[in-house]
Amino acid sequence: MPQSRRPRTINAMTNKRAMPFHPYSRKRCELCGECLSRCPVVRANHEEAPGMVRALAAGEHVGEVLDRCTGCMSCDAFCSSGASPYGLLLERYHERYLERGIPRVFCNAMPQREGPNIWRSLERWLSPREKQDLASWSSPPSGEEVLFLGCNQRLTPYIADARLFDDIEIFSDPDECCGEYYLRLGLIEEARRKAASLALRFRELGVKKVVAFCPACQNTMQNLAPRLLGVDFDVEVTGLVDWLAGRLASGEIVPVKRMTGAVAVQDPCHASGLGPGAIESVRDLLRLLGLTVTEFDNSGMRAECCGLGASLGRYRLRDVVKTGARRSIQSRGTGAALTCAWCNGCYMVMNMFRLVNPVAPPVYHIVELVQIAAGEKPRRKVLARGVQLLASAVEASARDGLSFGEVHL
Repeated sequence: MPQSRRPRTINAMTNKRAMPFHPYSRKRCELCGECLSRCPVVRANHEEAPGMVRALAAGEHVGEVLDRCTGCMSCDAFCSSGASPYGLLLERYHERYLERGIPRVFCNAMPQREGPNIWRSLERWLSPREKQDLASWSSPPSGEEVLFLGCNQRLTPYIADARLFDDIEIFSDPDECCGEYYLRLGLIEEARRKAASLALRFRELGVKKVVAFCPACQNTMQNLAPRLLGVDFDVEVTGLVDWLAGRLASGEIVPVKRMTGAVAVQDPCHASGLGPGAIESVRDLLRLLGLTVTEFDNSGMRAECCGLGASLGRYRLRDVVKTGARRSIQSRGTGAALTCAWCNGCYMVMNMFRLVNPVAPPVYHIVELVQIAAGEKPRRKVLARGVQLLASAVEASARDGLSFGEVHL
């Protein structure tokens, strides 16, 4: 049974909770505009980009940037002076939240919310095995090293139900979140509280090493939380891809089937934050399995959004549809037989778009590809789960009164 939870204070985790949010450094910023001119979404020309940055730094709402941003964070990677332009965008989104709030429907994508949310609505569709797995993984771990599943992975628990993870303890606390979703929305204090709570939970449980199943969790724990929120995770964090590659190199995972064919890689928003090394590790792993990597036009540090992050700029569903449809069409243009996602959000969204674009290549999680190479059949539920997730989102919104009015948490 999961360990009982007691009321906790997180203020002891950090004294930075009340600090103003100023991750952007105007002192370092050279106002060159390179961050926006190289952005795969904004694509500002070199003459206009410096003025856009200057206006954003002055506190203005620059619609050409803020209304189109998908939160890919590549602007930080392109900044040669380390001024953190992504932090500048978050400042403006934070101001928007303080002034207007967020659409109530966005609360349905918060798994710890007291009220309707997608996770609760999806429970009826989960198989008995998935429910059993989630209950088991919610129990406090007995060791110092865990494979930590993020919130999104609890929507597709069947992916983690693999023999690949027989020798590592899986942990997923339904009461905890790394805070990434709240940060991207500009809910700075809520993101800080969530991150600090999870960091404290790890300390309580004696967790010293975390293998992050989700690249968003990995980037948040390694980079975003310490740099933007003032929350330090006192754990050693390893990404899932590096963990899998290490097991293959050591012989703990033995490929019994050499795969063939071309695969396109859908890099997540957090790829730019994790850096070129993490991006190349994905490709190296796929080549080790025998696959040939074929790239999207924009990939790696300049990868375009799967569609999920497109809702952040204007809170509009049509932005998600337009962005996701574009990426789905691009996947077919790669000429690859399949698409590999190493982010569960990308995996879910791109499979959902295949419901309306079935000619797009099938989307596999990188875990599923390693399973196949190791002689294990993945428990794929992609089409059914896509329909179930859509139904769950509609149900949660309906139970919430189909309210799109803006609220504060």
